[in-house]
Amino acid sequence: MQEIQDPRILALYRLARLDYAAAITEEQKFAVEELKNLSMAGNTDAAAALTRLKQLPTIHPFLREVLAA
Repeated sequence: MQEIQDPRILALYRLARLDYAAAITEEQKFAVEELKNLSMAGNTDAAAALTRLKQLPTIHPFLREVLAA
């Protein structure tokens, strides 16, 4: 698995995978959307972060929907 080198991407990844109990935060949703935008722009670290998030078994179901959209 590719290591995430870009500190900005790593921060977004860590923010997206935080566990806030029953709900997701706007910050988490923003982090995923930003990762998606950066990935579509060709950032390989963002693409790797999205892949990791999609593979997490503990990711919140609502956040999983944001990932899939």
